Amino acid sequence: MYDVLKGFSTAQMAVLFCGGFAVATAIGIFACRPYSRRWIHGRRNANDMIGFSLQSFAALYGILLGLLAVEAYQDFSAAKDAVSKKALTFATLYHDLNGFPMPLREELQQDLHDYAVEAVETHWPKDPNTPTVTGSSPTLRRMMGKVLKFEPRTKSEEVAYTETFRQLNVMIEQRRLLLAAESAGIPGPLWSIVYLGAFLYLLLMCLFDMERHVHLLLGVTTSLFLGAVVFLIAALDNPFRGGVTVDPEPIIQMRDRPIRTVE
Repeated sequence: MYDVLKGFSTAQMAVLFCGGFAVATAIGIFACRPYSRRWIHGRRNANDMIGFSLQSFAALYGILLGLLAVEAYQDFSAAKDAVSKKALTFATLYHDLNGFPMPLREELQQDLHDYAVEAVETHWPKDPNTPTVTGSSPTLRRMMGKVLKFEPRTKSEEVAYTETFRQLNVMIEQRRLLLAAESAGIPGPLWSIVYLGAFLYLLLMCLFDMERHVHLLLGVTTSLFLGAVVFLIAALDNPFRGGVTVDPEPIIQMRDRPIRTVE
């Protein structure tokens, strides 16, 4: 999805695509009717030829849109699953930290809380046009440094140390996966093909010769559905900014969880 769409809500994107396609088709019908009758419809079978061309073009274009819609939905589902796993890692790591002695335990749990705040601000920024973060997390680096400096003295501390180190590495991997999901999406050149295909499809619709009200009814209804399909792809293209976004509630629950230690 183009960066300009990241600041749009789902409703705004729906109006932009569906309404824009419908209005463009209506204008195209009125603009093309005088010229199409003069240049194209000199023979009676012109509508049949246009219909055959439109049918062939629609089959190829429909395959493209279908593949893109499936890809966008799979990427969205993968991002949603990654967020759920990240929240699960938060909960597991929170309990593993109870195996550390005080005051290190409290410090690490506070760091974990700070990282939950950082994660929400990083992946779901208040300003959707904020540049995507690419560097490592300072909070995770701080936690990893504290854990590496710790020397277990008992068997239970050794178990807690091992599990905490493993969970921190998992959390680093999950952070990179979510950052990659933000920067992924359908490439710009492919979006250009989608818009070019939509333009050509609607142009062929405008070239038919029929009663004006019938032409408008068929053209506008077709363009509305076409706009809805392109809207669906665009809305799912970035699961964190603009359109349909992944719910951050699992991580927010970890962020708002009170810090409690077990003596």
